[in-house]
Amino acid sequence: MKNLFSLVLVISFLASCTNNQSPVEDTPKPAAIVNEDTPQVALLGIFHFAGTTDYSSVEFDPLDSEKRQKEIREIIEKLKLFQPTKVLVEYPSNKAKKLDSLYAAYRSDAYTLTINEIDQIGFRLASELNHPHIHAIDYKLDLPFDQLIKFAETNEPEKFEQFLQSIKDQDQFESDYLAEHTLLEYLMLRNADAEDLRNKNQYINQTAQFVNDTTYIGVEFAAKWWERNLMMMANIDLVTETKDRILVIVGAAHRAILRDFFEDRTDVDYVEIRGYLEK
Repeated sequence: MKNLFSLVLVISFLASCTNNQSPVEDTPKPAAIVNEDTPQVALLGIFHFAGTTDYSSVEFDPLDSEKRQKEIREIIEKLKLFQPTKVLVEYPSNKAKKLDSLYAAYRSDAYTLTINEIDQIGFRLASELNHPHIHAIDYKLDLPFDQLIKFAETNEPEKFEQFLQSIKDQDQFESDYLAEHTLLEYLMLRNADAEDLRNKNQYINQTAQFVNDTTYIGVEFAAKWWERNLMMMANIDLVTETKDRILVIVGAAHRAILRDFFEDRTDVDYVEIRGYLEK
């Protein structure tokens, strides 16, 4: 049970899934430039193409198929419309030199792209825009999984089982959605207002509720997640310069939190990437 819960928590929180709502039609279009010297930041919420320890049991056809490669090509063309000056990806910032060396090798035809969103979208987009570098902005933090598992199983077993079932239902919805829709349609759904709200509510309305009058483990877990995203925001700031148009490619659960940060700031202009995906 412990291993199962560890898996589904990571599924839910780090990779994120879609809900069964239709794409909202009133998502704000790309924001107008308020000050041409102010950097702009756009956030693309995505899923892990290759499947990792933080990816769910969602099923989809191979992304190296002709059909899916054509769809990835379509996504890249849409992202070009934003005209980013820098592409930032969810890769450990303490390994930034390694990432940049792989990107340089790709540009020299010395590296074959893997089925990974960093390669398939990040590398290809940056290279086609003739960017000299690609930027790593992830910051790893250990989340208190074991403590949360122990508390949930001991004190909230019924709520715990309901949570597990909601993850299974969500996985099934994603599998069904991907079977019937293009990757672009899927990303439009994942970058919708309703999806951002669902991602945040999974922490606030679910994880943070695993507490009692002596233990606040659920709140501590949620706080760690916000802390990680604050660190990622700081890494974004470190590579942002005046007049930049920054495109950040991260898991959809990260986007939901980072969006709040950048929307509320007065030193950058937040741009909603979904407006470009819809063009």
